[in-house]
Amino acid sequence: MSILGVAMESWYLLFCKSKQEQRAKINLQNQGFEVFIPEHQIERIAKGRRTIRVSPLFPNYIFIKLCTKNCNFSAVKNTRGISGFVTYGQQFQLVSEQLIAQLKSMNDMCEITSALPKTGDVVYLNTESFKNVEAIYQEPDGDMRSILLINLLNKQISVSVENKEISL
Repeated sequence: MSILGVAMESWYLLFCKSKQEQRAKINLQNQGFEVFIPEHQIERIAKGRRTIRVSPLFPNYIFIKLCTKNCNFSAVKNTRGISGFVTYGQQFQLVSEQLIAQLKSMNDMCEITSALPKTGDVVYLNTESFKNVEAIYQEPDGDMRSILLINLLNKQISVSVENKEISL
C-alpha cells in the first residue's frame, strides 16, 4: 500500500480492555504512536456532590495512526490495555482521515452532558419527612445542595435540600 515507495499512514480502530483506554493511550504514546480518544464531559451527582467527569465517547475503543508499510502491528496488539485490532473479516478496520478530523473538531467544541435535573424538572424527595413528595427543581445551591419548590398546604415553598435526597 505505498505509492512510489512512500509509506502511507492510516488510522486503525483498536479494542481496549474494560476501562483501560487511558492506560493503552499512554503506553502507545510511549512507543511513539499517534493515538486519539474522543471524549465528552458528563455532569453527575456522586455522593451528594456535583462532579464533572471526562468519559470516552466510544468506551473500550481508541484510534491509532500507523504506517501501513513498516509498522510492527504485533507490538501494538500486545500493548498493555489493548485487546486487539477491530477487524472486518481478515482485514484490520481502517478509519478515514475525514472521520478522525470530524471527531477531533467535535471533541474541541464538546459541551457538558448533564445527568442532573434542569430548572422546571419534576423531582421527588427521599427524606424521611417528605418521602416521595413531588417537587420542582429550581437551581443548584452550592456543590451538595439544590433549591426545590414544594407544594405544602396549597402554598409553594422554596427549600434547600441535599442532592442525595433527590431522585428523578
